[in-house]
Formats: sequence, C-alpha cells, structure tokens
Amino acid sequence: MNDIQTKKKLIILVEDEEILSKLLIQKLEKAGYEVKSAVDGESGLALIMENKPDLVLLDMVLPKLNGFGIMEKLVEQKILPDLPVIIISNSGQPVEIERANKMGIRDYLIKVNFNPDEVLMKVNNIFSSSGQQPASVGVFGSESNNEVRNILIVEDDMFMAGLLEKKFKQGKFKIMRASSAGQARETLSSNQVDLILLDVVLPGTDGFTFLRELKASEKFRNIPVMITSNLGQQDEIERGISDGAADYIVKAHSTPSEIVGKVEAALRGK
Repeated sequence: MNDIQTKKKLIILVEDEEILSKLLIQKLEKAGYEVKSAVDGESGLALIMENKPDLVLLDMVLPKLNGFGIMEKLVEQKILPDLPVIIISNSGQPVEIERANKMGIRDYLIKVNFNPDEVLMKVNNIFSSSGQQPASVGVFGSESNNEVRNILIVEDDMFMAGLLEKKFKQGKFKIMRASSAGQARETLSSNQVDLILLDVVLPGTDGFTFLRELKASEKFRNIPVMITSNLGQQDEIERGISDGAADYIVKAHSTPSEIVGKVEAALRGK
C-alpha cells in the first residue's frame, strides 16, 4: 500500500471560482489526496496555519486577503519557502511572477493555459521529487546528454517564455530568450541556434518582418522558425507559412507540452 493510501497528502485549495474549485477538488481527491478548500484569503490562511498542509494551491485574486497577502504571512512565519505553493491565477504579469518566485513558490499557472490534469501532474511531480525546486527561470539543458539543441525563444510575454522554458527542461535543450527582434539579433550573432520560436507581436520589429529578415539572410535562412502567436486568423497563418515559417502555432490552441513536441519533431527531421 503506497503512502497516499496509508496517509493521504493534504492539499489546501484557496480559490473563489466555484466551478474551478469543484473540478480541482474532484480531480485531486480521485487521485488519492485529501483536499480542504477556502473561498477567500483570510479563511485560506487560517486553514493553512491550522492544518499544516503538504501543499497549497493558491489563487491570487481573492476576497478579503489576496494571494500575496497570504504568502507574506507565510514568509513571516517562516513557512515559505519550505511549504510547496503552486499559484493558479488569471494574471500573468511579469512583475507578479517575479515577486512570487522570490517568495519561494514552486510553480505559477495561468488559468486559461491549464486544465485540471496539468494541475494534478504538477502536484504529483512535487510529491515524487526529492528536490523541490522553486519556479525560477534560467537556462536549461541536460548535461547528461551528449547532444544539446539550442532553442531561441523570441517572446515578450515573460510568463509564456518562462513556461515554455520549463517545458523544455527535461529534454536535450539549451534555452536562450529574447523579448524583441533586436535582442534576438544579438543572440544569433554570438550563438549557434538550432530552432527559433517566434512571437508575432513584439516591440519594435514585428515577428513577420523579422521572419522575412531571417529568411533573406544567407547565415540564418536555414534555421527553422516556428511562429507562436495569439493571432490565429487564416490569412495570418498563411502569411507566416508563406514568409518561411516551418510551422504556425496558435498559443490558445496548443499547450506548452504540445509546442515542445512539435519542436522535437522538427529537429528530428533537421
């Protein structure tokens, strides 16, 4: 009999959206976890302090006391960063993600980008991992693998770029990031790049213009470029492919894991 069966891990869910809360509770309890929930920050903090949970799923926008207010109290009590906290939020502002990371959270999920299965996977990973690492953003690669493929993510949405970076973590990848075409040019000038993930809406030079620039360059034209964009009209997709993109991925229609899969497939054929 495993540990979850003999002594269930306790998860506290602090979430004021009733439908989402019910879905998550159902999913987690079916997987063998004990779940206690609260619909406002004050009640959530009280549950955490009283029950000493094994993990907390925390919304950021809550009545009475928001997510940061809860985390500040947990830091004051020296409960964070030892207590695993996964943020689930409607907001993905870079300044909020950075602040939460500094407080010691384990992951930060945007509600529109995940489903209950992904939340369960994150929870399982934390409990099965011997080293529970914070959700910091860095350069990832697998040192145990002989071949490391270099991926350049050109994306001005810090959260999206960080989420993709994490998804590449377990593969044979080194990730480089640029938030504009100008930064991408600098990276390309001094690094070997095997594939580029390119957003369309960027500050300064837009993604379509930068794609045409790359394909006109003798030095860079053979680097596969996959567009990742919120723009999903058929004429925009056709434009990207016509300009030389190897693929056009609409962010709302693909999970980060699916994007990684498409990159792996593209590189296998390279």
